[in-house]
Amino acid sequence: MADAALWSAICRIRFAHRKDEVARSGGTKVTQRAALYARVSTPQQEQEATIESQIAALESFAQQQGYPLDPALYFLEQGVSGAQLDRPALNHLRDLAPEARFDVVLCYSPDRLARHYAHQWVLLDELRRVGVEVIFINQPAAPDGPEGQLFLGIQGLFAEYERVQITERLRRGKLYRMRQGTLVNPNPPYGYQYVPVSEPGGGRWVEQPTEGEVVRTLYRWYTEEGLTITQSVDRLNEAGDRMPPRGKRWHYSTVQTLLQQPAYAGRAYYNRTRTCHEAVGQPKKSGRGRRRRPTHEPRLREEWIEIAVPPLVAEDVWQRAQEQLAMNQKFAPRNNKRHFYLLRSLLVCGTCGRTLAGRTSQGGVYYYCTNRGKLRDPDVAPHACSIAGRIVEPLVWEAVCRLLGNPNLLADAWQAQWETDTADPDEADRLQRRQRALERQWTRLLDAFQDELIDKEELARRKAQLDSERKALAQRLGQLRQQARQQQAKAQMLEDFATFCQKIEASLANPTPEVQQEVIRLLIDHIVVEKDAITIKHIVPTDDNCRLLPGRRPTQMNAD
Repeated sequence: MADAALWSAICRIRFAHRKDEVARSGGTKVTQRAALYARVSTPQQEQEATIESQIAALESFAQQQGYPLDPALYFLEQGVSGAQLDRPALNHLRDLAPEARFDVVLCYSPDRLARHYAHQWVLLDELRRVGVEVIFINQPAAPDGPEGQLFLGIQGLFAEYERVQITERLRRGKLYRMRQGTLVNPNPPYGYQYVPVSEPGGGRWVEQPTEGEVVRTLYRWYTEEGLTITQSVDRLNEAGDRMPPRGKRWHYSTVQTLLQQPAYAGRAYYNRTRTCHEAVGQPKKSGRGRRRRPTHEPRLREEWIEIAVPPLVAEDVWQRAQEQLAMNQKFAPRNNKRHFYLLRSLLVCGTCGRTLAGRTSQGGVYYYCTNRGKLRDPDVAPHACSIAGRIVEPLVWEAVCRLLGNPNLLADAWQAQWETDTADPDEADRLQRRQRALERQWTRLLDAFQDELIDKEELARRKAQLDSERKALAQRLGQLRQQARQQQAKAQMLEDFATFCQKIEASLANPTPEVQQEVIRLLIDHIVVEKDAITIKHIVPTDDNCRLLPGRRPTQMNAD
């Protein structure tokens, strides 16, 4: 308490000393030293030089009022959010204020000092206590005393409310236009160029011819020629100006992002992430220091907004690329460069679900669970899951050969997974006729409302009924179209699989380990290893995935 009282007394003496200096100078502000504080919150504002415009306005004001300026007292925040008080330049200003380094702080507007009114009040009160006056040059000076504080508080609250309202209206308006398909992100990915809204038919993406051809070539290399991402990067860099990147060079991460871009199949997404301004000022998860910019967290899949854009590659080509990426991630050799494991990344522990690791000892291959013994997770029971390669590998290959010899087994697996009721062949026509009838009803309702035969409330009530029925019809038609696609995919899959079996039948008699591994990965999703048995989870294709999805028809065999 004594220290607090002493500090308060020192501040009062310092403040009184400053007032005496002003009085001795005839009441003018010539002897007062001014500090400048300016801030922009986004990199875009920084690029547009808005902080320079703030500095120019502050310097002009200081010159008109006779305040001497010192470049050492320029406190500038570039690309820093005002939602937090923990800001580098602001912290430096607050540290120097009690040392009587300046008498006045010039700031363009209250929202440049802090975004929230509560933060503004904390800063103004803190500086006032050490005898530093804050002047906002874009508004008239508030009178001293409680009335001035009230005026400033009301003005700050209204400014904060207006900013929130404008931001929310712009956000909701943009989301509405995105859902209506009349607006897209103005920063398109590689392969597209944005047509500005100001131009006829604007607010959309169109293919950039040179980049679009690069995208198609990249997908062909990856899905047809079997090039890896690293090999694709080397080819792109060797091509030079014929395949130009948007940066200086092609990199692995850039090509990987292009291969994962859903827009190339005709589907762009908006509202996938949420900007977290509260992360500004928090310690970084990696590295030193604190965050200066907001972070982005993923939203739920239901909140995404899908936008139709011109496709650059066929749907099946894009799906093959996604499947190849998933397989590469699952079966990547990582640090293993010395030994070959036929069932790498396929064997799963029946107790804890962890993928078994491979080990080579005395010329033999063994697969074992790493989540055992003292190193296991706390919620996992003690167990010792391991199996020799000489036991499990022949059993798995035998099951694969049996499946390849009888393609109808795959058709049976399909039927077991997709047990759906047979749709009436005329149902789709009836639903479409009902949709057209509902559209005519809606037109008649609008005519009746315009002729003042029904009021607004009645129109809204009937519209809600029509919308509910139209939504149910659209859902059912979607289900019917899905079933039709499934049947087509099934027929195509069986035909392709039978052809595949015929082509590799000759090589199955004496295949190399590499061929065995490739065939096993195409037909088996994973293998559960239990104490006395192994369960092989075959793969069953669907129309949504050009390769396959995990099946539910296990084949059990004794491991002994």
